[in-house]
Amino acid sequence: MKQPTAAPSLLGVFAHPDDESLLAGGVLAQHAASGARTAVVTATWTADSHRATELAEALSVLGAGAPRLLGYADARNPASAPDGAVRLIDAPLDEAVGRLVAHIREVRPDIVVGHDALGQLTGHSDHRRAHQITLLAVEAAGLPRLFPDAGEPWQPAVLYAATHSESGVGRLGPLLLRFRGRGLHPGCRAEPARAGRCPSFARHSVGQWMAASGAAGGRG
Repeated sequence: MKQPTAAPSLLGVFAHPDDESLLAGGVLAQHAASGARTAVVTATWTADSHRATELAEALSVLGAGAPRLLGYADARNPASAPDGAVRLIDAPLDEAVGRLVAHIREVRPDIVVGHDALGQLTGHSDHRRAHQITLLAVEAAGLPRLFPDAGEPWQPAVLYAATHSESGVGRLGPLLLRFRGRGLHPGCRAEPARAGRCPSFARHSVGQWMAASGAAGGRG
């Protein structure tokens, strides 16, 4: 008799509490229901903030375990870090990547899912920064010479970016422009789905960062 294939483990990496539910809640719940290991790392809102309980309850419903926090503040809300933690967008890149690498190496997921390069429909600066950090951390997690104190190296098999279809943007775009226009990147206001309209933050060079981090020599 053919043995059932184990479901791949899944790690979500998102900027704020509720991003995991809005962008990947169905995927997380489906994987958990199939018996897969799932977890979520949240980049902003600290453990002593008022959204910590909300996040814990959401993850419990999704079957994604206890909250895993990078410990940074939301770019737009000082209440996200009552302890005075630095904003995610102001944190040193290597520091933020290292914190996420530690979670990747501990969870050891087959799949990582996070924000897209444009920060979804609103282009939120925390979303875009979380994408950059995730992109770099997924690569760095498999390199022994990077962040050697963050656990044994682990290379996820695949990284997915949660995004929106152009058909969805077509329906939601007018509402976003009317009620949340100030949240959209200036280059994306007219057509949020088109990356060409906002190239300045849509591109991150893993190669350049790896070279600067001294990991250009490979995985050995």
